[in-house]
Amino acid sequence: MWWVALCALPVLLTAAYYANAWRNIGEFMRRAELSAMPATVEPFAGAVWQVKQVRLIGDGRDTKITLPGQMRILILRIGATATDEIAERWTQCSLTLSDDKDRRWRPVDVILSANIDRQLDPKAEPVNNCNAVAFHPPGKGDMSLMEEKFIVPADAVPSLVAQLSFSSTRPHSISFPLQVSAP
Repeated sequence: MWWVALCALPVLLTAAYYANAWRNIGEFMRRAELSAMPATVEPFAGAVWQVKQVRLIGDGRDTKITLPGQMRILILRIGATATDEIAERWTQCSLTLSDDKDRRWRPVDVILSANIDRQLDPKAEPVNNCNAVAFHPPGKGDMSLMEEKFIVPADAVPSLVAQLSFSSTRPHSISFPLQVSAP
C-alpha cells in the first residue's frame, strides 16, 4: 500500500505547485498596476483627479535646503472631486512616480515627510498623504487634497509621470504627466 502513496506523491506535488502558483499570480494581479490610462475628466475610483501643484526642491534656489549630488525632493499635490460615494474604494492607495527609463519611486515615509514640512514652513498646515485621505474620503461633490513627497534624481525630473491606484482599481491605474523642468 505504501507504493500507492509513493506513486501519488509526484501528482500531489505537481498539483500543489500549480495551485500555489495560481494563487501567487492572482495576488500579483491584485497588487500590481498593469494597465495605466491617462487621467481625464472621467471618474476613477469615484472621483475626478487632477494635479494641483508640483514643487521641486533641493538645488538651493528656492529654499535653503540643498540635497547631496543630483537628488531632489519633489512635492506632488493631487486633488480629487468625488462624483460618487467613495466608501472603501480608496483603501491601499498607491501613488508612485516613474520616468522614461522605467525607474520607479515610492513616496518617502510619514516621518521624513513631516520633517520636510517642518523644514519648509513650520507654521503651514500639513496636507495629508494618500493613505491618510483614504481614511476620510470626501463626500459626493466635495474635493479632497493629498500630498506625497518623493526623492528623485534630477535627471529623471523632465520625464516623470505619477501613477495612482487603489486596491479596488488594480490592476488599473491612472497616470499624470508632471510638467516640471529640471533645475
